[in-house]
Formats: sequence, structure tokens, C-alpha cells
Amino acid sequence: MTGFLKEFAESRMAAACLALSLLFAACALFAPFIAPMNPYDLRAFSLDDARLPPGSRQVEKGGLFRATLSAREGAAEESEGAATFRLVEEAPGRLLLTVETEGTLGALRILGLPRDASVEGARRHPIRSEWTLADPTAPAAIETGAMTPAVLNLTVEAELPATATDTRFALGTDSYGRDMLSAIIYGIRISFIVGAIGAVGSMAVGSALGLAAAWFGGRVDAAIMRLADFQLSIPSLMVGLLTLTILGKGVDKILIAIILIQWTVFARTTRSVALAELRSDYVDAARGLRLSAVRINLRHILPNCLPPLLVILTINIASAITLEASLSFLGVGLPLTQPSLGMLIANGYEYMFSNLYWIAIFPGIALMLMVVSINVVGDRLRDMFNPQLKR
Repeated sequence: MTGFLKEFAESRMAAACLALSLLFAACALFAPFIAPMNPYDLRAFSLDDARLPPGSRQVEKGGLFRATLSAREGAAEESEGAATFRLVEEAPGRLLLTVETEGTLGALRILGLPRDASVEGARRHPIRSEWTLADPTAPAAIETGAMTPAVLNLTVEAELPATATDTRFALGTDSYGRDMLSAIIYGIRISFIVGAIGAVGSMAVGSALGLAAAWFGGRVDAAIMRLADFQLSIPSLMVGLLTLTILGKGVDKILIAIILIQWTVFARTTRSVALAELRSDYVDAARGLRLSAVRINLRHILPNCLPPLLVILTINIASAITLEASLSFLGVGLPLTQPSLGMLIANGYEYMFSNLYWIAIFPGIALMLMVVSINVVGDRLRDMFNPQLKR
């Protein structure tokens, strides 16, 4: 094993891509422990944090402040957090409301004024006795009308400024306020697991059919190979779209689509290697010992088919990830409750030309690095298992 790793590490590019592939595998296995938050928990994100650029802090809503200010003493003051409200009598029948705040104040409403009162720079509700200030930070002059300020009590209702928390969005947020880093880690988890399981399932089905074609020959061989030829004549994306259109969305459905698409490569490779192995002396000896066909194929022929199959498996994992991402991008792959990298890219596609680049670019970079690293590892394994290709 040590010698194998040393030979593999002779290519620095392959060694770096192997480390990167292991990093993606770790993200797939330990996503709940690595991700800063669960991006698919509705309680974990807020629309107030939507479309924040990379490096932004999470904003916590300031809440609603409601207080009663009385002009009995000619002046009144109330404070809440970073906001201070003051009510001062400027002249008989005239009050001045001022607000001091460290941040941006939301809507500011004045309630409880008499019907004949008026507020400069404010809009009155058509039914209720409620005034909404256009600029909450500007002083509001209140004309009390017939009621004197000495007996006036009014209610001030304001949306306090939001405050930044210690939580930082390293890669920004998407249109739903989800942390992009967490969403990408969970997207890697789904894409990697679906791709790996789909490729392994394809190898199992394809290897079994390839061994059957080589062992039985004749009509069985012709039927399996013609089916494989017919499968290869149809574009992979079309097979996936047709399968998911019939079966619907879901992880199990997309695994079936991947197996239907990729089994042909494993079947043809297994058949070609098995035909050569069937002419070997150890197979004749096993037949002379009257061993069963299943034992001969599984314990003697299949192990000799594994080197090329492992290379194809590695490359097909990358192909399965790309296929799943393409189907999810088109909206027919995984459901919205289990979004992968392809769906994250699709969600950010509409923001590509509005300077919100991070919503689509970062998931695309993660998908590209994952596919490229796995392909480079597969190419390196091919060079090592094939002496003719060794440098």
C-alpha cells in the first residue's frame, strides 16, 4: 500500500487532486458538523439577510418599540436600545418629536392624536388615528389643535434599527438569506453521495451483465451487447430526462437514472476482460474441479476485471455528479428540500447579471473543482494500472 501511494504521489497534480477529493468526501460525510448552519432549516435563516455580499455579518432585527410620551411637564423622553425619543413643547398647541439613533430606523408611527391634529412630514391613515413619518430621523412638528399639550398623551411606535451579530457569512447569502458556505457544503454532500452511490450501482449492474455475456455467449451475449449499443446511441441527458419524467423527482429516482445511463461502460469493459480470462488455464482448472459458474465468475474472473473497472468507476463518479447537477439545474433532479450544487447554480443564475455573482459562481466553482479533481485521480489510476501508459 505504501508503494502504491508513493507511486501515485509521483504526480504532484494527482496528489493534490486526491487531497481535494478527500476534502470533498469529508464534506459529504461530516456536513452537519462542518457547516456553520443548516441551510435547509427554516429557523436558521431570515429574508433580512438575503443577498448579502461575502464577508457580511448576520443582521438581527431590532424589534418593535412602543412607548407613551406625555407632555404634562412640557417635555418627555424615552429610550430603547440605540434609539432615544424626545417630545418637547415648542409653543402652545405645538410639539416637536425628535429621534436620535445610531442605526437606520424603520417605520415610525404616532398614535393617539386628536382628530383635528396634524403632523408635518407625515401621512395620516385613512381610517385610524395614526400618522406615519416619511423620514423617521427628521424632527416632526405636531400641531395638537384644540387639545392643549398639558393634557396630551401620545403613543410612539417604531421599528428599531437592526444590529449586526458575530455570525459572518464568508461566501455571502443567497436570495433566501441562506449562508452560501453552508449551502455549498450540503450541496457537495448530496452531489457526492448521489454520484458515488450511482456509479457503484452502475458498476454492480454492468459487471454482472458483462460476466453473464462473456460466460454464456451466443444469444445472451448478443442480446446484452445490442442493448448496450442501443443505450449508448441515446444522449445521456435525454435518458435522464425521460427517466425522471416517468418516475418523478427524488434521490432514488436519480440513482435509477444514473444506473440506466452508466451500466453500459462497465458491461462492455467486463465482457472484454472476462473473454480473455475465460481462455486462461486457471479457469479450465476450476471447471475441472466442477466449481459452480457463480463461484468461478465471482472469485476468479471478477477480481482480474477489477483494475480497469476501478479506473472507470472513478471517472464515472465525476460523470454521475455532472449528470445529477445538470438534471437538478433543469429542475427535474432532486426536490427543493434536498438541493444539490446544480440547484444552487440554477437559483443564482437569475442574478448573474445583477452584480450578485456569488450566488451562482461559488457553487459552480465547487462543482468544477470536484469534477476535475476526481477525473485527474481517475487518469492517474489508469496510468498506474496500464503499464503501456506509465511514463
